[in-house]
Amino acid sequence: LKFLLCFSMYISRRALRRHFDPRWYPDETYLLCELRWNGNKRSWKHWVRNDITHAEEYFLQEIFEPRSYGFCNITWYLSWSPCWSCCDKIQDFLRRHPNVSIDICVARLYFSDIARNQRGLRELHGLPRNNCLAFVSPDYQNCWETFTQGDVPYDFWPEDFEPAIRRYRSMLRNILQVSTL
Repeated sequence: LKFLLCFSMYISRRALRRHFDPRWYPDETYLLCELRWNGNKRSWKHWVRNDITHAEEYFLQEIFEPRSYGFCNITWYLSWSPCWSCCDKIQDFLRRHPNVSIDICVARLYFSDIARNQRGLRELHGLPRNNCLAFVSPDYQNCWETFTQGDVPYDFWPEDFEPAIRRYRSMLRNILQVSTL
């Protein structure tokens, strides 16, 4: 039986380039996480890649540990937006943990033409304490500096894939503007 692959706080530069470039469609979802308790400047960093279980579900069920009743801000950088099932799990998680907020930044949209995925993104986006899909383009330089190890100059140029970023932003804007009636 294979389990979700879970690693340290650093991801390889090659994996970051491959999985967060919106022009490509890799099979896996990578989730880079930065977690801060009570506005602390120091953050806890981690990343996971899906295998059998979705990365979002695995993080919420197996990695996140409430350490206090203080406020916790989670920032996720996802290579794919959450599917409808993960959107439901994120909503349930936020209802159970009123002291937690999640900001989600994605590189590309996951099966954006499927109505259930669209509905899941709209419902997730509408939740308080959730800045779902804050950006269709993660802050690539911040991801590079935060999640890659070593003092390697930044050589990941999102300008090369700006057309893909604009396309996904437009698609997301259209999904979120559709009435949920």
